[in-house]
Amino acid sequence: MESGSSDERDVKRRLARELHDSVAQILTLMVVDLETFKRDQAAHHQVVERAESLQASTREVLHNLRQVLYDLREESSTENDFAQRIRALLKRFQATTGIRVELVVSAAWPSRLAATTAHNLARIVEEALNNVLLHSGAASVCVELAAGRDGFEVIVRDDGSGIALDGVRPPGMGVMGMHERAVLLGGEVRVSGNSTGGTTVRATVPNAAKESLT
Repeated sequence: MESGSSDERDVKRRLARELHDSVAQILTLMVVDLETFKRDQAAHHQVVERAESLQASTREVLHNLRQVLYDLREESSTENDFAQRIRALLKRFQATTGIRVELVVSAAWPSRLAATTAHNLARIVEEALNNVLLHSGAASVCVELAAGRDGFEVIVRDDGSGIALDGVRPPGMGVMGMHERAVLLGGEVRVSGNSTGGTTVRATVPNAAKESLT
């Protein structure tokens, strides 16, 4: 009986891996590619609207597939206390790098997030911190979890050397990765230099992503 139960779990895990590798990743690339297509067709409003409709449909299919994957893996599709996850990440970052950290959490920040939303937001924070370490020369960094009526934001600010604002240099792979993760959640990432020095990374996500599994 125990062997049969174990075999069933193994089959489910293998099926989940196959669905992820052969279907979920392709759908993810479609969402990202449609975002690039929208930028290329910005002057053609009807084309952009159609692309947005296709993107929304693709996200919905991906949402449903993600739910199936969580069920097959017998994992929770939501995550509690995202703020605690980021607090632990910042604690490790400070201990490893010596860069001072601060976490500011809005009282309106949701207590539960879809697991995939939490995963992608955490990876955005990780990549932003990696850029702080590698490129900024910062002495301190502040992460803010903010929420409003229309959506919520993850903001990473440092007091380092800042970034070039001339738009000449293309974004690095880390910045591109952050943009792609935000697009998957129906949001966006903006990277800007501060007038007093340092860099701000702002990931803005719609309220729907709290429940969405894209």
